[in-house]
Amino acid sequence: MSSTPDMQSQQVVTSREAQAMADAAELKSRLTPSPGDRFYLHLSDLRLMMQELIPLISGRVLDYGCGGSPYRPLFKHEAYVRADVVGMTDLDLIITPGQPLDVPDASFDCILSTQVLEHVAVPHQYLAECHRMLKDGGALLLSTHGTFPDHSVPWDFQRWTTNGLRRDLEAAGFKVKKIWKLTTGPRAALQLLELTFDRLPADNSPFGLAFKLLRGMWRRMRSGFHRWADKHQEAFRIVADSDHQHHRLYLGIMLHAVKVSDIHGK
Repeated sequence: MSSTPDMQSQQVVTSREAQAMADAAELKSRLTPSPGDRFYLHLSDLRLMMQELIPLISGRVLDYGCGGSPYRPLFKHEAYVRADVVGMTDLDLIITPGQPLDVPDASFDCILSTQVLEHVAVPHQYLAECHRMLKDGGALLLSTHGTFPDHSVPWDFQRWTTNGLRRDLEAAGFKVKKIWKLTTGPRAALQLLELTFDRLPADNSPFGLAFKLLRGMWRRMRSGFHRWADKHQEAFRIVADSDHQHHRLYLGIMLHAVKVSDIHGK
């Protein structure tokens, strides 16, 4: 489905989606992922990355496309402002896609955007708005997907490479301080295999019954498998941007960018 301007203006969160994002189990799977969780291999890597970046941040924070704000407990700052489209609850600001957020320029010291950009119909508008709302020298912490299955359809529009995301941030006026690949190489392949294996249909034929048995065994072994992956695939969890062939498959991207002062330039 194409992302037409009319479709963009209709983007909302249904009550069911809002409840799912605010569900305690969903928030826990992101803030404190545990071996055995379905998306553990990737979400645990993202959580480690968040833990590394938060000490770099101070001041007033905007969670821009907050969903259920799973990482809010990690931020101990003077203000934490939540913004999302209509449908989410307990918001401080409402996002109207394609329109500026109702705040003055240079309102925030940090903008947090986790797994949002792939759901934005016009990414360059979103990034331009991030730039407008940040103070000079303010930080943007942004994560999105490299390779990943479609989700939140029909509001899932694009994927990035690290080079493509860097290009788009620089075009919006940011200086990218550092960029990382998350869940790379064999760890990425195992997470994708796990997600695929978990959803393959099985009938009552001999092969289908055997597959059901194998899938049941797999689900019981999942937590042990995740612990094994953590121990033996640590080098594939968080990788500073690299073109090494072992890291050309990656599920996520995280970057730390800053708004460059118009006075001092890049």
